[in-house]
Amino acid sequence: MIFYLSLGGNLGDRIKNLRAAIEKIKKIPQTKILKISRFYETEAWGLKNQPDFVNCALKISANLTPLQLLEKIQQIEFELGRVRKEHWGARTLDIDILFADDLKINSERLKIPHPYIFERDFVLIPLAEIFPNLKFNLHGDKVTKIFGSPRDFNLKFVACVDKNFGLGYKNNLLFKIPADLKNFRNLTLGNTIILGRKTLQTFPNAKPLEGRKNLILSRTIEKFIPSVEELFCKLNPAEKNFVVGGAEIFSELLPYAQEIFLSVVNSEKNADKFFPKFEDNFNLVEIKNFPEFELRRYLPLT
Repeated sequence: MIFYLSLGGNLGDRIKNLRAAIEKIKKIPQTKILKISRFYETEAWGLKNQPDFVNCALKISANLTPLQLLEKIQQIEFELGRVRKEHWGARTLDIDILFADDLKINSERLKIPHPYIFERDFVLIPLAEIFPNLKFNLHGDKVTKIFGSPRDFNLKFVACVDKNFGLGYKNNLLFKIPADLKNFRNLTLGNTIILGRKTLQTFPNAKPLEGRKNLILSRTIEKFIPSVEELFCKLNPAEKNFVVGGAEIFSELLPYAQEIFLSVVNSEKNADKFFPKFEDNFNLVEIKNFPEFELRRYLPLT
């Protein structure tokens, strides 16, 4: 089932709270984030005498009923400090289900479509980014795009795979093709690369690559970056940020990908690690042919 969600909050570190909520939604079982809007700062709606909100919208797929999803997101609100004191009052986090496929629900606990969608510019403007066919009229409320969405870091993915999208076998890469390694160097030199601890072990002498800022994710080694939330605090959006593996890191960050470069070798190898499925959300926009592989470039669907 396809759901559209609205997220917002006006207490604490509003941007970090939204990013943390997105991470938690991503980890709900049987759930996949399909699209994320930019972040917007907005004046409070309903009760005016409170801090401005930061809002965004998500499109997700989930093998859950609307009520099951509601229970999950209310738990996330609680974990991130939501206290329900007054209607439309200040809060660390609010997550609303806007649409659930074409379902119509009108119960005391849940109403879908959400009854206030078309009265709130802070919902409509982010939603329009990820729901391009939405028909609506704005009300002239103050809604300002701000920095902070995972999209703002413009993550680019780079990998070499076989024709089944196999990445590696027993912690080794499937391929080390000189032309592909040259392409990798040309793309990443002078930029930031994001990788996991196991991918670091495949580098020469298991050391960070020279000429690049190496950001290494690991929940088990203290000197490395322990979470995606911490990673965003270390990324510079003015730089080019390349995600280079391994499979777990690709899967973890795929919802935030803004470009994918895949070197696809016309071969079928024995693999136990694979590049995550993404074709439903990206367009193939360019193919460059090399003697041993083709370099495919993908951009997100609009």
